Amino acid sequence: MNYLITFFSYLKRIVPYKLILILCLFIEFSVTLFAQDNCSFKLEEAQKLYESGNLDSIPSMLNPCIEKGFSGDELSRAYKLLILTYLFEDNQEIANYTMFKFLESFPEYEIKANDPVELKYLFNTYHTIPLYSIGVIVGANYSYIRVMEPYSLANTNNYSGEYSVSSMGYQAGIQIKRYINENIEINLDAIYTAKNFDYKLKQLDSEIEYKEDLTMFSFPLTGTYDYRFKNSKISSFARLGVNVDYLMSASANFKRNIDDDASVDDISGSDIEILQDRNTINVSAVIGGGLKYYVKKGYIMFDVRYNIGLTNTVISENRFTNDEKWAKYNYVDDDFAMNNLFVSVGYVFSFYKTKQKK
Repeated sequence: MNYLITFFSYLKRIVPYKLILILCLFIEFSVTLFAQDNCSFKLEEAQKLYESGNLDSIPSMLNPCIEKGFSGDELSRAYKLLILTYLFEDNQEIANYTMFKFLESFPEYEIKANDPVELKYLFNTYHTIPLYSIGVIVGANYSYIRVMEPYSLANTNNYSGEYSVSSMGYQAGIQIKRYINENIEINLDAIYTAKNFDYKLKQLDSEIEYKEDLTMFSFPLTGTYDYRFKNSKISSFARLGVNVDYLMSASANFKRNIDDDASVDDISGSDIEILQDRNTINVSAVIGGGLKYYVKKGYIMFDVRYNIGLTNTVISENRFTNDEKWAKYNYVDDDFAMNNLFVSVGYVFSFYKTKQKK
């Protein structure tokens, strides 16, 4: 060891530091590759020993590589071979412990047709359940207005207001999921949402064009029921729940077109802040569904939801408090609720717990 330290001290005086660092990294990389190759060789040798009935040396060959050396399919094969070895040696306690460690590394493992019956029997005494998951979700939304009661400066019997989709809104947020059983989970999301819609109304001497933009934090609490297709990485799900929106901003842009009078200019202006005219808290029902594509320790999700507004978005008593809206633009808020279509994609990472069945 002293000779090695002396050698590196001498090397440091005659070779640039960066070159020494590169050399050390290369040596480490080479050692790692050698260790992996050596472990692969040991796995093949252990398999031959198992097939010939020589079991005694298999644990000492595989355990060091299980700790550091194996990964992926090789790690799975090594664990299964070790479990079978302990079972045939009638060492049930260590076989159970090794199965537990195997399922910690491969919580989504499914028994294959060619797995030995002894392995299947022990495997079936355990179950690995996803306790909870954390995910991210992004997507687009479209707003549809449901008029609860129309209002106008003219006779509402001739009401002709038309609401329409303005442009695509967007949403992004996080999800926390708690599993109830194999098929049912509870979801709580925190989502930043931007919505918008258009409105047109022809009344008195004018045609009014109106666009509203809103931003909010949405907190949907939903339950989902999963149906996983047999022998597939894909499952479908249905969703049902309730959503609470906390409104953060609301603005409106107006344009009033004067009919049949070329001497009078159309009236327009900059956006008007209307947060004081909107309820801060709004509640909606949630229905939806989607697909999950399972990857290691999680899944990629395609999610479609339709929110049905249950509460009036407008603060009715503030309908006429903003003079600029009705005096300048001839606009008065209807009482309305907002329905929304959400289309999203996301990634969810699951945290598993392995338990032995009673």
